[in-house]
Amino acid sequence: MTTSVPISDIQNINVIKDLYNRKGLIRDLLLFTLAINTGMALNDLLNLKVGDVKNKEYLLLDKNKSVPLNDELKTLILQFTADKKNNELLFQSKNGGKLDRWSVLNTFKNICKELGLPDCISVASWRKTFAYHHYQKYKDLSYLQWLFNQTTVNLTLKFIGVQENMNLRCREGVVL
Repeated sequence: MTTSVPISDIQNINVIKDLYNRKGLIRDLLLFTLAINTGMALNDLLNLKVGDVKNKEYLLLDKNKSVPLNDELKTLILQFTADKKNNELLFQSKNGGKLDRWSVLNTFKNICKELGLPDCISVASWRKTFAYHHYQKYKDLSYLQWLFNQTTVNLTLKFIGVQENMNLRCREGVVL
């Protein structure tokens, strides 16, 4: 079994989004984009209702945790939810029921296969992608550790696929 890795290359993220878009898979594009921009678990995303995201600035992850929705997400949400009621599931199957994770896994696997991406990029990569890029931008491990309920910084680093000597990093540039 291959361990999933974050999608570290922004170009790969963009070609995935583009292929979803070209295939007319707007629901799946929104699901992917929400996941990589919020770090939400797939099961939590599949339980979202339209009212949880429509006309919102933030997505509530639980009682104490929220993440902002960027302009790209707001546009996708507006487009996708235009004709939907607030109490409907955001991500429904073709027959109107709850979208199951196997459908999501298969669709994403086919997208990755079509693009020639390695097997280690999977739906499990989505949260890791958010965490990886958040870390690259802010270097804020404590936030990610808190967000993902991880007990140690080392677990968080391992989760996002970063191997960094924290001892060396900490000693750079400290001037008092």
